[in-house]
Amino acid sequence: MNKYIICNSVPTYKEAPVSKDILKNSTSQILENIHSKKAEKNYIVLDYKEKELQSKLESEAKNYPDMVLETILVDGSFGFAYRNSSAILKVIEGEKPIPSSMEENESVYTVEMLLDTDEKNVYIDGSIKKKGKHVFKKKIAPREIIEACSVKGAFKGIYLGYPMSILLGEADLDKELNLTTDYICIFDEFDCILDKLKNIAEAYTKESCGRCVFGFEGVTQINMILSDISQKKGKSSDIALLLDLCSEMKNQVLCEIDGTLASTVISAISNFREEIEEHITKKTCKAAVCSKFITYHILADKCTGCTECADACDDDAILGKKKFIHVIDQDECIQCGECVKACDEQAIVKAGAIKPRCPQKPIPCKR
Repeated sequence: MNKYIICNSVPTYKEAPVSKDILKNSTSQILENIHSKKAEKNYIVLDYKEKELQSKLESEAKNYPDMVLETILVDGSFGFAYRNSSAILKVIEGEKPIPSSMEENESVYTVEMLLDTDEKNVYIDGSIKKKGKHVFKKKIAPREIIEACSVKGAFKGIYLGYPMSILLGEADLDKELNLTTDYICIFDEFDCILDKLKNIAEAYTKESCGRCVFGFEGVTQINMILSDISQKKGKSSDIALLLDLCSEMKNQVLCEIDGTLASTVISAISNFREEIEEHITKKTCKAAVCSKFITYHILADKCTGCTECADACDDDAILGKKKFIHVIDQDECIQCGECVKACDEQAIVKAGAIKPRCPQKPIPCKR
């Protein structure tokens, strides 16, 4: 007989509430499976916002008079932490969920693990037509996931979230993997891998507990380097620095949480190194996403000289008067995009490495 069973229902990602969905829809089955393990004490950890679900669990648990069950409400803001066995054990002891080990505990389950099926529920987002919850076999090749979601443009990459934490490209789509994450994001040709990687890294700043130097400082340094690259301040040594830092993080961190960010960065550089390096060596963002690398231009064949864009520009970066083709002063433009919103003629476009041909100064409109 197990001394205890802990069921974690706190979503790892707010946008992917897999555990909460299953617990709400299969409450009786989950309780039955917990009861069948015949532990001396059973715990279900819930987000403090789920008081209605707590009441439902406690009510249905009365059907098992010989089962000792306690529901514990916690702050669900730190979704990654509750996937760590050492952290969730701290919660049971009435302490903060601070991870201290990478060791798995066979008495700690996610809600989905208690169902014990060969299927995995996962929420998928990104540049796809079929967003939302999908169900796949746990053993699956990424290409099957891509085909089920219908990518909007040409496929570029797929991010398999925590705890898998890996960024894959076209070359890896047919390699079977064990699907354990609740969240996946798919990118197409119009997405910038550097921008996506930066967003992923920023999320870890809320998850890092600060207990170990290589975890907290590593996450901080990764964010600083990625931010510099995206702000056109990248150095030629930054890629090698990231790889060295991430390699040390994986070996030195006390728990796997911060180490998974290191794995994500390493996989991103391995699969998309050229695209990331171009932000440093060529000062370009091919996808025209990173604002510091893009410029806005007014197309001569579409501009009517209405001055709407000039009125919308707070930085006086648009030159021209009524009935004249307007021109954007690139030295003054801060890439805010307000001019694009103001133009009803769709005459203003943003450009990455390839720039459209435009007048150097305002000239009379031909329209």
